[in-house]
Amino acid sequence: MKLNVVSKAAASVGGLFLFLGSMSMNVAAEPFAPRPQISADIADNYQAQSARDSVIPEAARVGIPAYPGAVIIRTFAVKERPPKYEGLPIIELITTDDYETVIAFYKKQLSTWGDAELMSAYYFAQHGNLNFFKPEEPHVGIHKMENYYRDGDKKLLHQLLPGAQTLIKVFYAR
Repeated sequence: MKLNVVSKAAASVGGLFLFLGSMSMNVAAEPFAPRPQISADIADNYQAQSARDSVIPEAARVGIPAYPGAVIIRTFAVKERPPKYEGLPIIELITTDDYETVIAFYKKQLSTWGDAELMSAYYFAQHGNLNFFKPEEPHVGIHKMENYYRDGDKKLLHQLLPGAQTLIKVFYAR
């Protein structure tokens, strides 16, 4: 009789471990960053469509931190990149924080992040979409939206994220 009680207790504990183990298996991987909230009145603009259709990788796969509060406006897998752009997958985000605050975040988060990334931001803003880095080099470029986008694009992006000031481009290897 004593053996039967112990067996039932062991079976209950074993069942609990099996249940807890199956719970952890059902936990979804965390996405890199969220999409913007897209209201019905702007759902058809191309910036909203790009944000809605972007394939968002898992945060662990990217290996570079997303800026807190930033939203994804576009992603490119290598095969989806425009013809003259070869290299790593890209995630583009926008944030309402100013350029200097975003730079301070990445300087703190990425120990190897330095002047090259800062120079790329100025270079992109002044000279357009020229890749300043080797295509196989993971990096983060930060750009002032006021310098980077045409007025029409800025207006559409401000509809996605009112008060957006800074564009973040994450190029990642994984």
